[in-house]
Amino acid sequence: MNFVKDPKLKRLHKSGFSLIELLVVVSIIVILAGITIGVMSSVNAKRDISTTSKNILMVRTKLEAFYNEQGYYPVGQDATSACVYKALSGDPTGQGANPTGTIYWPELNDDRNPALVSTFQGFRVILDGFGESLRYRSATDADGNPVQNVRNDGDFDLWSIGPDGEPSDINVSGLLNNEQTQDDIWQ
Repeated sequence: MNFVKDPKLKRLHKSGFSLIELLVVVSIIVILAGITIGVMSSVNAKRDISTTSKNILMVRTKLEAFYNEQGYYPVGQDATSACVYKALSGDPTGQGANPTGTIYWPELNDDRNPALVSTFQGFRVILDGFGESLRYRSATDADGNPVQNVRNDGDFDLWSIGPDGEPSDINVSGLLNNEQTQDDIWQ
């Protein structure tokens, strides 16, 4: 028997993937990647909020220790956490000098932790989980007079401007109830 090979039959049995099969696989990979990215951004946002809450709680605890020893809370020029850094780190300059005062939070002097301390307008500040300065306002001014726009009566306000980074103006009151302050994190 003599078999004749038909070139058309050879083409039909050729192994490989069709264009449709490849498009289906690529679209499935794209969908899975989109889901993964969405989940990861949600996880990162929750982590940042958790870090912020922990930093605020730690600062509040350290400020209470400062108050118990000094009898007052630090008073700052603006709403940044620069005065808090000075008070808790023992650095009287607030610019990273060697501590000369009582150190209430030694980790603030450790340059190996850039997620905790940064520089804002030449002074070191304590950061929230979003990389922004925590906001701080004492209930009294430098002369001991009460400050009118303090949310927590009797001590101080400590908050984060939240994930949106608004308001960017460091002295905007945390008492405002607008789009910029809706996501602020208080404790």
